[in-house]
Amino acid sequence: MSRFRFVPAVTAGALLFGLTDCKTPAKGDAPSPSAASAAAAAVVESSAPSAVAPHVKPWFAGAFGGEYQAKTAPVDIKTGALKEWGKDDGKLASGPGKLSLRIDDAGQVDGTSDGALGAGTVTGKVEDDTLRVQLSPTDDAGLHGVLVATRDGDGFKGSIEASSGDSLHVRSAAIELKKQAN
Repeated sequence: MSRFRFVPAVTAGALLFGLTDCKTPAKGDAPSPSAASAAAAAVVESSAPSAVAPHVKPWFAGAFGGEYQAKTAPVDIKTGALKEWGKDDGKLASGPGKLSLRIDDAGQVDGTSDGALGAGTVTGKVEDDTLRVQLSPTDDAGLHGVLVATRDGDGFKGSIEASSGDSLHVRSAAIELKKQAN
């Protein structure tokens, strides 16, 4: 077994020595100041970070808005279904409304809704080219819902599916969200 061990630590002097000359210097000899400066500059230059590309915002970052027209969603009434579904005249929670969203660079969504489905908050996420959000009412009269939309140009196109807390009133609405000026 060898009495020598490999030690990976390199001192600055050894690095400079290795860059300037392969010969073992005589005791007391040191690299000339100009050789040491050139070697130090080479080390600094090779370890300098390359130019970092500027941060590019994702296409979905920013404010979006859109309007919808809520209407009675078709419910398949079969044996065992709630008989109240057949009694929904479609007047409650039908009509126009709007959504306002803000999407951050990471795809997190927050916003507000108001109109036929009720006043509420909107939270969700953009993943790839798909927007998924939850609509939560701010009072008991509003409907709970989900919006799923896919990229359409620089905006989104999709649909809202919502229902009352007791699920007796079921609504749907198509929506197109357009990017707003900041």
